[in-house]
Amino acid sequence: MKKFLNNFEEINSGSLFIDMLFVLDIQVFSRHVLGDPIIWSEQLARFLFVYVAYLAVSSEIKNDGHVRIDYFFNKLPRAIRTVLHYMFQIMIAGVLVLMIFIGYEMAMRKMPVEIVSLNISYVYMYMALPILAVLMLYRLIERNIKEIKHKKGVE
Repeated sequence: MKKFLNNFEEINSGSLFIDMLFVLDIQVFSRHVLGDPIIWSEQLARFLFVYVAYLAVSSEIKNDGHVRIDYFFNKLPRAIRTVLHYMFQIMIAGVLVLMIFIGYEMAMRKMPVEIVSLNISYVYMYMALPILAVLMLYRLIERNIKEIKHKKGVE
């Protein structure tokens, strides 16, 4: 179970990505071979893509893999780098908290609106932002706690 939770983003995003490819293959086949496109397939692929994208961001937060240019950052003294690093982590956490609240507000506004081709509310697509922002925030905190513990163990 611990292995599943540690690899939650990778397992789920991989599964959803395969599902998305399958849906798109069906779409291409029905459009070009049968000449009759399946209406719901494009909306479902878009829906799955949103979740895959947010899961990928969470995975990169967990693995400290987000893009940054650190040429000048690495030229700073170690103490200043440490302070700036944790300031950036706090700013990222602040943005994630905003994403949770703003995403929830957006999702609630979309509750009465329906994705006609799928016969479900847009709330399911829009809830990806607040739900997965909570996961991103958890992964950010988890990674920083591991970093701090590692630094205390080393020094």
